[in-house]
Amino acid sequence: MISRTFCRLGSLALAAALCLGLVACSGEAEAEEHEGTATGAKCPGTDGPTAENFGTAFLQTYCLKCHSESVTGDARQGAPTDTNFDTLEEVRFHSMHMDEHAASGPNATNTEMPPAKQLQPTLEERQKLGQWLACGAL
Repeated sequence: MISRTFCRLGSLALAAALCLGLVACSGEAEAEEHEGTATGAKCPGTDGPTAENFGTAFLQTYCLKCHSESVTGDARQGAPTDTNFDTLEEVRFHSMHMDEHAASGPNATNTEMPPAKQLQPTLEERQKLGQWLACGAL
């Protein structure tokens, strides 16, 4: 019973830390924290988006200019140094927040990321992002 309680507390603490750690790639030092809405996107099954046919290109086009370990200092435009999408493991780790900040689905269309001054994905691309993340970013 005690270990189950500690596990739940640890999970809550991790979730809170992740929420606090995701800051917009806005170029502003004092970016406001925003908790987006889960899109409710579903994986369409066998013909869903994959890293090969969607995810890698989406990340390169819209995310890695700020959210990459190779980008440092002012070039990150305010992106937290611990929020990178260089590997699929990192994408999976941050997938909930990516969904809440950049994806679209039946419950919400989130447009916080990328920032308004940057190239924006289409609604269809945001929907595919939601699906890809729901498929486990495979």
